[in-house]
Amino acid sequence: MRHRTFQFTLALALCASTIGCAAGEAPPINAGPTQSTPVKPTTGSRDSNDGNLLLGNPTKAAKDPDNYLLDRPQYTMSYNRSRGGSNWVAWHIDKQDLGGEDRGNFRPDPDLPKEWQISPNDYRGSGYDRGHVCPSGDRTSSREDNDATFYMSNMLPQTAELNRAVWADFENALRDIVRQGNEVYVMAGGSGKAGTIAEGKVVVPQICWKVALILPEGKNDLKRINAQTRVITVAMPNVAEQKLKDGDWRQYIVTTKKLSSAIKMDFFPALPKDVQTALEAKQDDGA
Repeated sequence: MRHRTFQFTLALALCASTIGCAAGEAPPINAGPTQSTPVKPTTGSRDSNDGNLLLGNPTKAAKDPDNYLLDRPQYTMSYNRSRGGSNWVAWHIDKQDLGGEDRGNFRPDPDLPKEWQISPNDYRGSGYDRGHVCPSGDRTSSREDNDATFYMSNMLPQTAELNRAVWADFENALRDIVRQGNEVYVMAGGSGKAGTIAEGKVVVPQICWKVALILPEGKNDLKRINAQTRVITVAMPNVAEQKLKDGDWRQYIVTTKKLSSAIKMDFFPALPKDVQTALEAKQDDGA
């Protein structure tokens, strides 16, 4: 069978949710804001089409240190201090984002409090790649935009077998879709706990997932989304196995509903309920 639901992968996520939990605990998704050091959004060269969070905030991120909203022009994220990385990152891609800028250099996120920051050296010797959530390749129109993707808050520990194969292949596939005259709203992250690195400061996710909503280029995007809008959702195991190097990203397509139920996130909350329900039920064929 060319495409199959990756049931085992999602079962793992049920054992350890994303938002500030130890393995097996239920996530405080709707935790109220707490007092913490304010984060000032950076300024950037890119003005996202209708906003990185056009489709809604899936965990109601605000000021909770483990569900902390960090907004910049290149992407918006929910940062998790306890996990040493993001719960999710959201961004928009269109043709103006794709240029010829070279890759930047890894660095701590200057917009996070010092005591929350992760260093590039925290991954050294861990056996894991510094895996981009918002890809460098999605922000190649300017030096400033690409550099923002190299903040360590935008990294998750990924195996080389995942990061350099099916994960990268799906990133490339979405950019190809953009080049065909489309724009894409993306949300991605990692869930579960396979272990830790950096003396426990950074959690290694069991799965890495991505939800991509695709529209033809245009304006008033929220009004153009309906039950027929294309959505591609994947959930991939973060393991060091040959099957990832040899595999096809399409093997890991799931419904958004299955992912949402597994990791306890509310995708597309800004859409009318009937449209949200229809999109969550879709399982794309990857064609």
